[in-house]
Amino acid sequence: MVNTPQQPSEVICTHERRPGTTVCLHCRHAARVATQAKRKRLLLRGSAVGIVFATFIAAGLLGATAIRGKARRAGDKTTQVVTPVAEASAPAATPADSTAASPPPAVQQGDQPKKLVAPLMPVVPPGESPLVDGVTATRVDSMVMLSFDTPSNRTRIPEKFEQFVRSTLPAVYGHGVDSVLAKLPRGGIARQGNLLSQLPSSGVRIPISEAWMIRLYPETRQGQDGPLVVRYRVSVVPATE
Repeated sequence: MVNTPQQPSEVICTHERRPGTTVCLHCRHAARVATQAKRKRLLLRGSAVGIVFATFIAAGLLGATAIRGKARRAGDKTTQVVTPVAEASAPAATPADSTAASPPPAVQQGDQPKKLVAPLMPVVPPGESPLVDGVTATRVDSMVMLSFDTPSNRTRIPEKFEQFVRSTLPAVYGHGVDSVLAKLPRGGIARQGNLLSQLPSSGVRIPISEAWMIRLYPETRQGQDGPLVVRYRVSVVPATE
């Protein structure tokens, strides 16, 4: 006996068809409704799967955030615990350190060093002042420039220049300089160097005391037969300069 496969049973339409109608409209509508219901069930299943998947993702993100928060709080606690230990381990300041860190004692006004005052000060007023025989004196602070560019005063002879200096310094510093010049022997200025080439740069030294001296520099201009000394600048300075 040979078994034959069973054919699926056909849907038997129980609706009454109109004449000439080969397809049952009621059956077609029912099939369409069944298809839509099946599609809705598939969409609902897909939505449920998506919701479950999204829930798993959200749970994972929340878990990771919680883990990072715990790690951060643990790090903060570690910092709070370590900081006091580090402070406790720092060595205590010794008395020597306290002394070194203390500010220097305030200097009282009476402890300030006294300003050195020159024993001789110019007696000519600041600015330009005329003297005798066409000589002018120009004072700037404690320095005085004497100009004597006249036929009778300008010179290139050392002895004449020394005599002119001895005669004009009292007009600059007053008669107090007479005793200073009296201690300087004759020729003491002329012998300090060449008047035209050396002394304009090295200067003339006239001692006042162990701490002070008169410093004098001759200045020249070119004449017909060579340089001529036509002025000198002078000031009182410490002997160490």
